[in-house]
Amino acid sequence: MIPQAGEQQAYEAAFAALREGRYAESARRFSGFLEQFPNGDLADNATYWLGESYYVTQNYRIALDTFRALLSQFPDSAKAPDAMLKVGYCHYELREWTEAERQLNDVMTRYPNTTVARLAQSRLNALRLEGRRP
Repeated sequence: MIPQAGEQQAYEAAFAALREGRYAESARRFSGFLEQFPNGDLADNATYWLGESYYVTQNYRIALDTFRALLSQFPDSAKAPDAMLKVGYCHYELREWTEAERQLNDVMTRYPNTTVARLAQSRLNALRLEGRRP
């Protein structure tokens, strides 16, 4: 499908702000994008990058809610595996060890032999090495 008029430009402006490290501006632009194009062709990507803009600024609870929204609204998105991984990462950063472990194991089960599975395994290893995993 072809993005709606203005959708691609709005997405690119928000992504440029993220890429340039202007995270608050990026979050504002992605939020505005999702208000204007909630069902647009790029809505799943915009939701992911909105969550990422919160994650990199250590707003882990808001990031967690955003990544969960992506998984709920766009379960078949190409960004779903990355969002699942980030849900696990958010739980880890929030010191919710049991939920982090559960989510990261789920990533490995659902997406074996992938980059997200390797990243999940790495974080699980960190949990174990830090003594936060039974």
